Amino acid sequence: METRQLILGLALAILVFLAYQRLYSWLAPKPPAPNPAELLTPPGDNGAAAASRSPGEDRPAVSAVLETGDTLDEIVLGGDSHRLRVTLTPLGGAIASIQLVERDSGGRYVYRAAADSQEPAQVLRPVLDGSGAVHASFATHRVWVPELGRPEGWRMDDLVWRVAESGPQHVVFSTTLAGADGAAPLLRITKRFELLPDKPLLHFTLEATNLAGRSLSVQFAQDGPIGIHREHAQYDMRYLMTAARHKDQIELSTAEKRDSLLKAARSGKPVTLFTIGTDKTFLWAALGNKFFGVFTRPLPPENGRPAVIQTALGTVAAPNVDTNHSDWTTNGDLLARLVTTRDTLAESGGSARYAFEIYAGPKDSDVLKRVNAAYVDQDQLGYSLFHGADLRCFCVPLWLTQLMTWLLQSIQALVFNGGAAIIVLVIIVRTLLHPLAVFQQKSMYKMQEGMLKLQPKLEAIKEKYPDDKVKQNQETMRLYSEEGVNPMAGLVGMLPLFIQMPILGALWTALNTDIHLRHAPLDGWWIRDLSAPDALLPFNPPIDLPVLSWLPFIGYAFSGVTALNLLPLLMGVSMWLQQKYMPKPAMQARLEAARKQQQQEGAAPRRSGGGMTPEEQLRQQQMMAYMMSVMFPLMFYYMPAGLNLYWMATNVFGICESLIIRRQLERDRERREREGVKLAKKPPGMISRFFKRLAEQAEELQKQADKLSSQEPRADGKRRQSEPQAPTRGRLSDDRKRKPR
Repeated sequence: METRQLILGLALAILVFLAYQRLYSWLAPKPPAPNPAELLTPPGDNGAAAASRSPGEDRPAVSAVLETGDTLDEIVLGGDSHRLRVTLTPLGGAIASIQLVERDSGGRYVYRAAADSQEPAQVLRPVLDGSGAVHASFATHRVWVPELGRPEGWRMDDLVWRVAESGPQHVVFSTTLAGADGAAPLLRITKRFELLPDKPLLHFTLEATNLAGRSLSVQFAQDGPIGIHREHAQYDMRYLMTAARHKDQIELSTAEKRDSLLKAARSGKPVTLFTIGTDKTFLWAALGNKFFGVFTRPLPPENGRPAVIQTALGTVAAPNVDTNHSDWTTNGDLLARLVTTRDTLAESGGSARYAFEIYAGPKDSDVLKRVNAAYVDQDQLGYSLFHGADLRCFCVPLWLTQLMTWLLQSIQALVFNGGAAIIVLVIIVRTLLHPLAVFQQKSMYKMQEGMLKLQPKLEAIKEKYPDDKVKQNQETMRLYSEEGVNPMAGLVGMLPLFIQMPILGALWTALNTDIHLRHAPLDGWWIRDLSAPDALLPFNPPIDLPVLSWLPFIGYAFSGVTALNLLPLLMGVSMWLQQKYMPKPAMQARLEAARKQQQQEGAAPRRSGGGMTPEEQLRQQQMMAYMMSVMFPLMFYYMPAGLNLYWMATNVFGICESLIIRRQLERDRERREREGVKLAKKPPGMISRFFKRLAEQAEELQKQADKLSSQEPRADGKRRQSEPQAPTRGRLSDDRKRKPR
């Protein structure tokens, strides 16, 4: 009755909470949409800035203007003979998109857009905001020339640049800052993009040349990459990170995701990723997703200049565009904005040049090393540290993740199938754990036999000391020690699970970050990508399941469901079967003893202190196991198909292993009963000796307590030590309650 009331109370509380949430979402006023917060103040000596205007505002009348180009035709660099195909746009003089066009020996793209696609993977793409503006990669956001008297500088990312030069592997954009009303030009700004052959690299140069008859100082806010592809609909692994060299060591910034950057952008305070210091220099900025990254690093400056980058800021380009389930590929607007150091240009021809190298491709250390050994050298550039941030998940040791990745790659190279590699990995892991599984099963069955034999004696102890828990525990531990029964044997059954959990975490990390497992299939029809959910039946648009999507904690699993994933459901069925066939020795022993007692005495089943009979306790235990069989598929629903396949194969292997061991033990028991052979009583083990010591220590403490209790003063001032002592009941309070003579 108490359990039923508790369940009803919890259900009522959840219903009240859900009703409050729905009512509040309907009646609460919606917050006003914030203004675009693409804010950057003009840097002074210390990089301070004032608010800039939004892209849609009119330009105020100034003494100088930037000339514009006359075409928006895109330019394509590279192709099938290169590693990259780069599309550039004069709008902002920027990169519109980057595709990975490397092919394998069979002529197929190594990195494809989707598992069943014949198109190359697109790493970067343009981003649209709510006003229809287009944001492209490596646009120059702003230029400041303090001598011209305009503190906010000039916006350049919404400017149409002139195509000054173009070729198969390079393009040059140009614009000129000139005086108003046709006055003489003051500053020429050029941007050059050059694609390197046979490498996924671009060289980007930003140069300012003084055309005026006086010296000028110049400073730029240069944007990095934007629009990296999101690899999964349900969870987003895109983030920004910068690296700096500090006292001969590489120092990484925090991995900033869109949520934190969006909050900062809407407050008008972009996140500072890097600030120059006396012993701190900028190394690189990176934008990445699960598998790919785009790294931007300044090349060594010319003429002995000490530094190129003064500040690196993290922001988002479209802060008013929110994620929605109908188009989850949007919002790839994470942006690193690099503010250069201020340079002085000599009159009539003085120039400042800022050179950058851009890498676009997998974050995998092997690929990075083939491009440039310095990328994985932590004493030089350390690009591999960006990938290392992905590998430290679930508190799993890095070495274990690297071991799992190596194992999967090695097995896949042998069996030529990613799904088969995972199943082989299950066989390897479970084979290594087989001795532990045999020991676990035998210990549990021996415990079951021992508990069946001891259960009448345990019940007798409870009847003899019904109100004395201390004495019950003493006698129970003494009985376990004398009979050589280990009541802790049930915990041995948890050891395989404890060992498997780190392996699961390492496998999840490997499937999410290892480029070799991206789009690795099982059968090519149902499970086409082991690094993503199996998506047997896609939903377009995604759906929210009524009522279930409102539930706290687990409602996310029923919101924005993009497909019916069958593999997690099959994994839940395998868990249910495993729970069904898993022995429960302690509970079954109590149940068997209760049934024998009921048959002998003809009485109703005895209820325990919790108010439940052994049958009810067993049903409750089974209900908890079945609830886990439901909760795990919900937890794993959006996990990679490879992880679900691993867990399901582990469950199936465990069921078969348990049935085989169980059958062997049953045959051994039947043989002993048929031949009349009894198990030789083994000497007490470590656990038995431990319980025996506990019982002896408890008994000794009880004797001391009884002795102290017997020496308490009486009402006439004398002590009781000479008086005969009544039998104690195991509690000090019992003696204290006796009335003095």
